[in-house]
Amino acid sequence: MKKSMLVQQIAEKTALPKSEVEIIINTMLDTITDALKNREAVSFIGFGSFVPVKKNAREIYIPGTTKKVKVEEKYGIRFRPSKKLKMIIEEAGKEE
Repeated sequence: MKKSMLVQQIAEKTALPKSEVEIIINTMLDTITDALKNREAVSFIGFGSFVPVKKNAREIYIPGTTKKVKVEEKYGIRFRPSKKLKMIIEEAGKEE
């Protein structure tokens, strides 16, 4: 699903204008981005959590060679789905 489809579906379900829904979604995404940038986890009960994770610096081998390369320390994001979301996805898979 793309953002435009999400905006359309929320607008239909809430009877709000698409322009207002888009502003709300953009603000929500900006707020989540700012929190993750500040290394804060973002949780939605019943949905899941976005958690910033630190990946330590390390040396890796390039596949097919014996050459080592240093990989710098960096941060990534991990999504941890809630138990409820996992159950919903599992049930949807059984129906197919």
